[in-house]
Amino acid sequence: MFVRGVVLFLGILLVSSGACFALEPVQTGISVTDLVIQVSQGKAVVVVPEARAVPATQAAKQANIPSGNTRTTSRPSLPPVVGMSPDGQGVRVSSFTQSTSLPRKPVNATLARERVTAAARTLSPKAVAASAKPKPKFPLVKAKAVYCVDCSSNKVVLSENSSEPLPIASITKLLTAMTALDEMKLDKIVTVPADIREVPRHRVGIRPGDLLTVRDLLHGMLIESGNDCAEALARAYPRGGREGFLAAMNRKASKIGARTAVLYTPSGLDEELTIGRKGNRGLTTRKYNQASAQDVALIARHAFRYPLIREIATMKTYTMQTRNSVPRSYPLATNDKLLSRNLPVAGAKTGFTNLAGKCIVALFRDEDKEHMVVVLNTEKHFKAAERIYRWASKAL
Repeated sequence: MFVRGVVLFLGILLVSSGACFALEPVQTGISVTDLVIQVSQGKAVVVVPEARAVPATQAAKQANIPSGNTRTTSRPSLPPVVGMSPDGQGVRVSSFTQSTSLPRKPVNATLARERVTAAARTLSPKAVAASAKPKPKFPLVKAKAVYCVDCSSNKVVLSENSSEPLPIASITKLLTAMTALDEMKLDKIVTVPADIREVPRHRVGIRPGDLLTVRDLLHGMLIESGNDCAEALARAYPRGGREGFLAAMNRKASKIGARTAVLYTPSGLDEELTIGRKGNRGLTTRKYNQASAQDVALIARHAFRYPLIREIATMKTYTMQTRNSVPRSYPLATNDKLLSRNLPVAGAKTGFTNLAGKCIVALFRDEDKEHMVVVLNTEKHFKAAERIYRWASKAL
């Protein structure tokens, strides 16, 4: 009776004070007696609504959370979240509320690295090595034209201004050698003509009346790039002498597909032609042997298929011997510096004139690849050829 009286007294007191609220029945685990005692002592009364499970989709909808980023917690007896922080995580609004939206599980960095490593193991060893291999820098070469082709696959590795016809100087002698081998026997004796000393340098120094074989003249022409040896071969051509030889050289170039090649001399020297006269002075012009870097590579590929040309083009020394009654010897030494370096040179030919500059074509043969390198009109042709080859052999 006493308790009922206290409750009734409190109700009357609230009504009379004007602090009247709409009350909703609640359930609490506190007994009425304990409630009255807490109120009488001035303590706060905390009640918890009846716990009920809330579906995750409903909770997400109330909290404005995309359903794809939520999952139901293991405590469905707690009420849903009524607020959200900017990062999408739940905000506690009382000591009795807990977020039903949890952040995604953070990435385990160690586990991720292990997975990447495991995936890399599935690649072939060559693929893994290629991915780890640093990309070689582009070769720095100053020239009018450069060209490099992988002869094993016919893949062009490097090309710069490679289709423009340019002076090729003594690289011409590769076509001279092929033409001579196609039409002349190696043991044929050639008599050196009387005007041979009028041929501009560079010369081996053969003398008028020397008797030399085609084989020896080929060595003098390719090892020391002797212009006099090239002229002696052309003069001895059985089908029309020098003019017939030049026609045969141009036909050979056309036959193998070197369509930019135009040849005026068997040595690679410029040809001076008289085109008229002005008073007492003759008017002249100079014609030069020319071909594109691509066609130079094509010419060299065909030339180095000749066993003798390939052999001579890698020789450092040789001695020419005349067949006269009193023999004379002409020792030869190559000017090809590539042969003195640790390089797999399978054939090379240099050239130089004031107009052509320094030129070179070289074939490098590795165990499984062949690279043909052409450099036209450069200051340092040996260094340029080596640099391009070393770059190409490392290129992917």
